[in-house]
Amino acid sequence: MSSPGGAGPTRDEAERLDWLRRSDVLDSDEEREFDDIVALAARLCEVPISTITLVDEGRQWFKASVGLDVRETPRAIAFCAHAIQGSAPLMVPDALLDARFVDNPLVTGDPHLRFYAGFPLSPGGGATVGTLTVMDRVPRRLDAEQVSTMTALAYQAAALLELRLRLRRIRDGEATLILAQLQLEAQVEDRSRQLERTNARLVEAERLYRSLWETTTDAVLILDEGSHIRYANPGAEAMFGHAVGDLVGQPLALIQPERLRAAHVAAMQAYLRTGERRVSWRGVETVGLHATGAEVPLEISFSQIEIHGRLQFVGFIRDISERKRALAALLDERERAQSTLRSIGDGVITTDVDGRIVSLNPMAERLIGWTQAEAASRPAHVVLELLDEQGARRLPPLEQWAAERGDGPLPFPPGTLLQPRHGPPVSVEGSLARLTGADARPIGWVVALRDVSQARRLAAQVEFQATHDELTGLVNRSEFDRRLRAVLDDGRARAAGSSLLYLDLDQFKIVNDTCGHIAGDELLKQLAGLLALQLDSGDTLARLGGDEFGVLMRERSADDALRVARSLLEAVGLFVFTWQDQRFATGISIGHVHFSGDGLTATDILSRADEACYVAKDLGRNRIHSYQPGDELQARRHGEMRWVGLIREALEQDRFVLHGQPIVRVAAAAEPPQHVEVLLRMRAHDGSLIPPMDFLPAAERYDLMPRIDRWVVRAAIAAAAEAVADDAARPAPLVAINLSGATLCDAGFAPFVRAELARAGVPASRVCFEITETAAIANLTSAVRLINELKALGCRFSLDDFGSGLSSFAYLKHLPVDLLKIDGVFVRTMASDPVDRAMVASINEIGHVMGLETIAEFVENDAILAELRAIGVDYAQGYALGAPQPLAEVLAGAPARIAVPAAR
Repeated sequence: MSSPGGAGPTRDEAERLDWLRRSDVLDSDEEREFDDIVALAARLCEVPISTITLVDEGRQWFKASVGLDVRETPRAIAFCAHAIQGSAPLMVPDALLDARFVDNPLVTGDPHLRFYAGFPLSPGGGATVGTLTVMDRVPRRLDAEQVSTMTALAYQAAALLELRLRLRRIRDGEATLILAQLQLEAQVEDRSRQLERTNARLVEAERLYRSLWETTTDAVLILDEGSHIRYANPGAEAMFGHAVGDLVGQPLALIQPERLRAAHVAAMQAYLRTGERRVSWRGVETVGLHATGAEVPLEISFSQIEIHGRLQFVGFIRDISERKRALAALLDERERAQSTLRSIGDGVITTDVDGRIVSLNPMAERLIGWTQAEAASRPAHVVLELLDEQGARRLPPLEQWAAERGDGPLPFPPGTLLQPRHGPPVSVEGSLARLTGADARPIGWVVALRDVSQARRLAAQVEFQATHDELTGLVNRSEFDRRLRAVLDDGRARAAGSSLLYLDLDQFKIVNDTCGHIAGDELLKQLAGLLALQLDSGDTLARLGGDEFGVLMRERSADDALRVARSLLEAVGLFVFTWQDQRFATGISIGHVHFSGDGLTATDILSRADEACYVAKDLGRNRIHSYQPGDELQARRHGEMRWVGLIREALEQDRFVLHGQPIVRVAAAAEPPQHVEVLLRMRAHDGSLIPPMDFLPAAERYDLMPRIDRWVVRAAIAAAAEAVADDAARPAPLVAINLSGATLCDAGFAPFVRAELARAGVPASRVCFEITETAAIANLTSAVRLINELKALGCRFSLDDFGSGLSSFAYLKHLPVDLLKIDGVFVRTMASDPVDRAMVASINEIGHVMGLETIAEFVENDAILAELRAIGVDYAQGYALGAPQPLAEVLAGAPARIAVPAAR
């Protein structure tokens, strides 16, 4: 620490002290123009203390001050003694950190100064006689805007000091002061001609005065005691819009707004009576009146002089429009900036060049939990605590970031967390950027940050939803495929081998149809949790479809995978699902595939696992089947998969063909058929017809029947419409179309039928839909719903293969059908087997009791037809009555022709 002491004499000490003596400013009275400057400086810099300080041989004396109770201090301890040593401002951000002032009594004692900024005052551009200062009792720095404003105010204060010296010279009559006064020469010259004749030196002075008088942009007026204008310079003409000749002799009221005139006259009269000023005559802001009627903001200073023994008043008037506009713009800009910072949704923090907090906007205060007052001057890394993505490590302080930054803003690392003063960490995004002053030198840093916790939660939720099943929370099909491909792309995993299980619930449809989809969803959720309990943390359990699940076991042996599969089979087998008052046993079929570096794709593996799962189902369900190359059951399954491709191709290329078989009245078999059952064939690439039993099992197993059924409905209705158009006089037979069990559950099928009937113009009463007894029972709720919807349109329904089930009669009363087709297994032998004949008779009787018409299938000879006639069956269908033919021919009434029987 250095001992307190002031700086030595300045290089221009003699010139400086000479100016102070000549100006007679030391120990002078207070003057408002100087008081206003220090008040404005304190307000703009937001400090409690501001002074205009003049330094003589042994002291610093305060011409004007805000926030200090003393008028002078010894020069030895004066900060200003250092400030006047150079032409640049002296900045002391923290006196306790500056060796020159650390022991200074003004720092260690009252007023306990910590911050000092002194701006040199050099009147007329000469020696530095003092400073305009701002001081504070806490450390701080001025920003670039404040430095610029203080420099301008110091210039104004120096100009006022110079003006004061010039005015003193005018009052004392010193010719040397003429060069510095505010252009008084021209009018003074007119009043000073007699003096010029007696004083040769004043001739040159008059010339200099005239030059100043005529060239200054300020207005200079000389008024008499009655406030009439005696003299005016050209500056007054430019300022007020009146020619000089028009101003002279006029009352001052000519250039005053009407509202100010009375007050001016009263004040002037009071002064002339008493000699006491009621208001300051120096640096007064007011407004003048331009010749156009517009008001002009002015700053006026008046001095009292005597010319030829008569009292005169000299007014120095400056147009401060630009200054007002600049100040207003500065204040507006400052307010806009502060309003913007207050209103934006991002937190904004500024620091000085040393990384200490300067300001926080309200959002920053809310985010970090510190107020502006609490955070001010603290190191930024104390207030702004940033953590890594895991919240386990603090990120480097801003100063270190600054050393690493480039030219542009430096963004926060991804996943940055903010640890607020209170509460848990929050996710933030932000950036750090340099602040520079007017001279492009760094003056600090600005940090912008925003809370993105909700956005990151939403992103995580969206990512989770994109990769997980909404119902069970398990991994979904696409994510399962991605993880499977990742295993295949991993060389170590390929070398070690991995396993995949394909799980399909048994009898899930029973729960859905009996208790509804809400119960089915609950069953899936419970089973998902049960299955997850049997797996290791490294295994992936996914929901692949409606009631299908997959398990991917990375780098697990086949034996280990089968052990897990057995535990899954056992857990599901012991599980009993309860819904309301009903209990359901559950089962599961599992297909297993072990794979390693054998060149298989993800699609190959899933296909093999799917095939193995369906083999497990075909073998009796609730069991495990491992894929083995050359497995006969899997080969058959693979053959079905080949049919899937052919079926899809036939649908796309429209290579299905419709045939029809007549259904005739038993009592009048020779009459034209009343009904025609629509039968389906597929045309091969070579043109041959493929019977339905070759491809329909694959279509049913792989959910292609709804598409096929829709193709058949559209084509059959179109054929019926064409037949009616060809022979309008002939009654069109009832077209009977078979529907699969999958279509019974299709909620969009009824609207589809309605649209097709409307498009073709075929009455709904000419369409009958056939559903098998087993399909109807398996989908009872859906079947009843669809039957009611289509019957409301006018369609009819036939229950096919009736009698094949053990509970046929129990379910029949729940199905609102119109026709009952007796299962052909009883019909084909009824002429030789009394039991089968009795079954046919019973079914026929039950049907008639319920108001249904009956149809007997597989009528292959006249003996069967005779028995049916005897029993009273309504309709018959079979080769004895007509073989299947192209549908258009049957609808056109072509005679039956013998054909090779083909199963439907």
